[in-house]
Amino acid sequence: MKLYALACMALLFACKPAAPTVWHTGLQYIYAYDSSRHFDTASTSARYYRPVKIDLFYPTEDSSGTPIIYGDIMDQYEKRMDYQVSADSCKKSSRMIASIFTEYMHLDSVDRLLRYPLTIGLNRTRPAGHFPVIIYAAGMNGSSWENPLLFERLTQKGYVVAAVSSVGLFPGFMSGAEDIKEQVEDILFVKRFLQDSVPFADTRHTGLLSWSLGGTAITKAAMLDTSIQCLLSFDGTETHYYGFDTAWDRQYDQILQLPPYTPEKIRMPYMYLSSGRSGDSNSIYFFPAHINSRDKYFLRFANAIHEDFSCLPYIIQRQQPSIKGPYLQNTADISQLTLSFFDQYLQKQPKANTAALIQDLVKRDSVQYSTLIPSPSAGR
Repeated sequence: MKLYALACMALLFACKPAAPTVWHTGLQYIYAYDSSRHFDTASTSARYYRPVKIDLFYPTEDSSGTPIIYGDIMDQYEKRMDYQVSADSCKKSSRMIASIFTEYMHLDSVDRLLRYPLTIGLNRTRPAGHFPVIIYAAGMNGSSWENPLLFERLTQKGYVVAAVSSVGLFPGFMSGAEDIKEQVEDILFVKRFLQDSVPFADTRHTGLLSWSLGGTAITKAAMLDTSIQCLLSFDGTETHYYGFDTAWDRQYDQILQLPPYTPEKIRMPYMYLSSGRSGDSNSIYFFPAHINSRDKYFLRFANAIHEDFSCLPYIIQRQQPSIKGPYLQNTADISQLTLSFFDQYLQKQPKANTAALIQDLVKRDSVQYSTLIPSPSAGR
């Protein structure tokens, strides 16, 4: 009888499902070149192919090594156009960028921003499985320093995140309409690169995520590659409020006319999260009105600034709690919406319900959260 009981217990434990994997975050810097494009087309020297730097964040069971700090991510910014730039030059540039944000947000020390600890480990063991892919398109002249905290959350949920810097026409700084074409091509190149070179990246399930000018890039990329499964834009420039900057208004009109411009081809799920920046604009170009997707979401955060859709205000307030603002709550809400959206449309999780989550937020605070399309909505 005792032997029988022991056998039953052994069978019980053998049938017990394995504990869920706890994913950690690995990071690899990939210094790739797109041989179908030249970067410096005026050069008469050896052919210089288009650099496409990919910051690849991935889920891993490996938690070894010393995690990096936020400054390590910022140090990589300088390498997005020149892979051979010195470490000293990288640190000088990252400190200069960090000083701009600390002054803007009234943080008392640049070092407090740069030394913020992350749980990301460089070159940790790659996973054996296959994971859905999120390609992140940075804002104008931006890079992965915009949102590494969000990338951590996504990898912990089983996503591969490929962050693409925004590098325009040679010499690389984005300043005009033509530059956006290169960022669109970079996104499409990254998808092909992952498919060919990263075995654990399941590019059959690819979503696009962006901030600011990256929003225009992902929507144009989706017009060219209709196999992309969903789009999420953080306060993106595909929606534009006219009347604040006439020079940028003219540039924006040119961007709209650059091919491709076939928004009716976008039939995949799309979500736009907006700051409260509309103000007293003369008119608005509201991109979601032009796409054909059945699943379209719009949510406006009345008290959010444009920078809330990056991790910067969150880190700064965590490092200096005396700084007042809704940054921690906004970051939490944006992160929750992002996870819900990709869980629903990339991982097809039955419990994920983005529409219900938005309704709950509006019910919680109808002043802060609004699904009403900004007015006027007819555009130019």
